[in-house]
Amino acid sequence: MISIVVLLFCNVLIAQEKGVIKDPRDGHIYQWIKIGKKAWLAENVKYNANPGSWVYNNDSTNASLHGRLYTWNAAMTACPKGWVVPTDDDWALLIEKLGGIDAAGGKLQDMDTIYWKANKKIPESAKTISTLLGGIRHGDNTYTGISLWGGLWSATVTNNMANNYLFAHGNKSIGKSSNAKGSALGVRCVKK
Repeated sequence: MISIVVLLFCNVLIAQEKGVIKDPRDGHIYQWIKIGKKAWLAENVKYNANPGSWVYNNDSTNASLHGRLYTWNAAMTACPKGWVVPTDDDWALLIEKLGGIDAAGGKLQDMDTIYWKANKKIPESAKTISTLLGGIRHGDNTYTGISLWGGLWSATVTNNMANNYLFAHGNKSIGKSSNAKGSALGVRCVKK
């Protein structure tokens, strides 16, 4: 399904295509939005890619809101057919289209309204929390950061470390970092 939505980013109206896809592996329906020339999921992936994916603190409420956390290797299999983990080049184009590194994080967090409108089962009290802020699972099996910050994998690897993009509550910028592939972060897919 495709429709057009008008978004207000920094007082500039932007008409965008949006729609839904159904993941045939588990039946989950994802919201997507086209930014520039690329379609991006408007929510984090929830597919159980075993081994290598977890729900934050094994709490199913966290799965419905933030999706799952994936090792880098599991992340490479997490996207629905026809969708992939974005590369650094994909991230750079997205960041540019959303006003640069100092504004794009806030605009991506604002896009959660697409997800909230489609998911009536999530309580109103949770709708102030960005789906991007899913925290991280460390290699020692501990979790940190949920609802405060989160990271999303890039498919790009630098010096045997996997690149990722970081978001923080109340911060409009996006940070770029790299982590060991055994850490577990969220995944936001882009259409091939």
